[in-house]
Amino acid sequence: MDGDRRETYLKQQLLTEILSRNPDLRGAKVLQCTLRMPQSMDGFMATIYNLEVTFRETGCSESKDLNILIKVMKGDEDFRRQSLGLILFPNEINVYRNILPAFKQLITDSKSSIEAGTWCPRIYYSEQGSFPGYSDQFETILAMQNVQCLGFVSGPRLDLDEDHLTLMTRKIAQFHACSYALRILNNQKLNQLVEAIIPLNFIQDGKIFFESCDLVFRYTQERMYKYFDANTELVADTNVRADIEMLRKIYGSEPSRLMQRCLEQDDVYSVILHGDYNRNNVLFKYQNETPVDMIMIDFQENRFGSPALDLSFFMYMNMTEDVRERSWDRILRCYHQELFECICKITDLPADDVRLEPYSFESIMLHLNDYLAYGAMIAVKFLPVMMGLPEEVELIVHYFHNDIHADGFKEIIQKSGGDVANRRIMSVVSHCSRMGYLKFLWK
Repeated sequence: MDGDRRETYLKQQLLTEILSRNPDLRGAKVLQCTLRMPQSMDGFMATIYNLEVTFRETGCSESKDLNILIKVMKGDEDFRRQSLGLILFPNEINVYRNILPAFKQLITDSKSSIEAGTWCPRIYYSEQGSFPGYSDQFETILAMQNVQCLGFVSGPRLDLDEDHLTLMTRKIAQFHACSYALRILNNQKLNQLVEAIIPLNFIQDGKIFFESCDLVFRYTQERMYKYFDANTELVADTNVRADIEMLRKIYGSEPSRLMQRCLEQDDVYSVILHGDYNRNNVLFKYQNETPVDMIMIDFQENRFGSPALDLSFFMYMNMTEDVRERSWDRILRCYHQELFECICKITDLPADDVRLEPYSFESIMLHLNDYLAYGAMIAVKFLPVMMGLPEEVELIVHYFHNDIHADGFKEIIQKSGGDVANRRIMSVVSHCSRMGYLKFLWK
């Protein structure tokens, strides 16, 4: 019965709201409406519906098609509370309702050439609260354009080449630039946007706040240290070995404390973040097999903090060792060039204006170096899952949804992906050390 209730709500009440709220759809007559739940789009914490609508505009004889993806929270109240869904999903709604419109208005007012309309899918509806026609729980409902119809598709499963990485770098630089421009032009507006973000902490009031995340961090870092101890010959650099030992000494039993340290905020460099910026949460458009455009989705882990969090996430997760060694510095320079140019365009300030001094390449890099370790620790956590066999991933998802404290959860997390994943994790942490991103351990 719940399934029938939800289908009726989405096909009738929600569709009516969508048509009435979007000026170009207002007054349209629905000719046909189909609701599906594509298994290929099923989310880890969200249920995804595909609403396909055929309609006719007032005064027109030809029909048109509308393809909408609807995203709602999965699970009962306990699951949503334990997985922090009651923070993640409202924050995503806030991004689409308030943050992105404010950024786009900022760019429109500046009359700059930045194409903010290409950052994300078109949003038809974004609300949270009580929806009695859908369920008796608190819900968030997000209805967006299915951009697969525009040719946007998932990229390679894990490893990205320079073309993909450059697109991701430029888009996130444009997004971050809006926070810096607002700080220069209208700090009050920036503060209002930031205050509406529900804090997503690893530790809060001295206690572990994100329990499921903490467990996975502990299990995967324990795995890393075991592999390090058994294969010390893989880390020939004595400075790297010293960094790993210091990392274990300070944060080995409390990895969430390290992650919380990465969430430090300041009044100069903190920006509104995507928060989960990696290949999983972007879609690419191709011409002759070359990526030519990219769109961002899934802002659930939206935060306010160092831009290093977004940058280091996809750089450590989605770059092979070869690409990392060849392109790391180029990607950072690409990020800064796009960031600085966008700040100048939005603020209409010359590059030598004193207000832009904190955003010079040297100043930005000094800041980023203190927080780029975030992505390395995220990679230690997620790479084993991304590199696991399908049956390993299925088992991890099962435990995550049913019993994260089961012995089997720790066992599968620590073996998923095998030695191939172990070697990649070790190469990530070694690179992080060689680049000087672990120097904060010795202060």
